[in-house]
Amino acid sequence: MHNVEIGLDQSLSMPDDSYVMDYFSQLSKYLHAGPPVYFVLEEGHNYTSLEGQNMVCGGMGCNNDSLV
Repeated sequence: MHNVEIGLDQSLSMPDDSYVMDYFSQLSKYLHAGPPVYFVLEEGHNYTSLEGQNMVCGGMGCNNDSLV
């Protein structure tokens, strides 16, 4: 993970006058933690059950072994 290089900068996909540029600027300034990470779940995951939601939960009160 220490050698993962970031690909195309997200800000290059937006016009310079887009309101999203402010978001990217603040994200880079205050929340820079390295390359983004994405999780892909296989088809068929049950998001409607409490157990299924807790498996991918990423906030306060989530299971310690959740995906995030």
